[in-house]
Amino acid sequence: MRRPPAGMMGATMTDDAPAPDLPVQSEDPELAWHLKLVRRYLGAGPYLDFRCAGGRRLRRLAQHGPATGFTPDDSVAGLAREEAPGCPVVTDPADLADDAFHGIVAVDDMGTLDDSAVLAAVGVWRRVLRSDGRVLLQVPDAGGRGAALREQRRAPGDRDHAAWTELLTKGGLRVEHEGTDGLSRPPYGRVPAGLEFRAVSSAIQYASGRLYLPAGNGESSVFVLEFAGR
Repeated sequence: MRRPPAGMMGATMTDDAPAPDLPVQSEDPELAWHLKLVRRYLGAGPYLDFRCAGGRRLRRLAQHGPATGFTPDDSVAGLAREEAPGCPVVTDPADLADDAFHGIVAVDDMGTLDDSAVLAAVGVWRRVLRSDGRVLLQVPDAGGRGAALREQRRAPGDRDHAAWTELLTKGGLRVEHEGTDGLSRPPYGRVPAGLEFRAVSSAIQYASGRLYLPAGNGESSVFVLEFAGR
């Protein structure tokens, strides 16, 4: 498969750089946070929005570098193409070129996959990600504080942060940064969402564009990943 043009190859990691303002601000704080994390921890594109749930994130990623979407669902792919005009969206991972992406964003739908499907996805990432590339992954934390506050019953196959870490390591990934989105989905108990002081730290983290809340203290586990030995 063909590699992207040479002009797309340069990229710099930005772990300690301030997250720049986004050209288009989102009314969705989580989406805006994801974009800031991409700019800070993944650096320049090209980007792949893996198993995207639509085209809103894809369209905003494309403001910072070439962006492609992948979803196995034809109807979702059609929606993504409408919401992100001009961005390629494929439904077969075989259509993604080798070494084509500097950053992969996987924050939709990964939590629905069983272990073998997660490892298959990681295999795709290994093929399409450049040697200096990174993955931003957000997945449900079945052992997190959010699930505990809701007294959510844990089903077989639900993964906590440790189980996700073990599975990702099995796939050959190395965790560069890890944390949580925080208590980002109130209400919890009888406290109205607008009065939930426990959600303040999540809002502050969203505004900061960083990942600093400790894993296990929220709804989801968030990872910045690289492939070990590359």
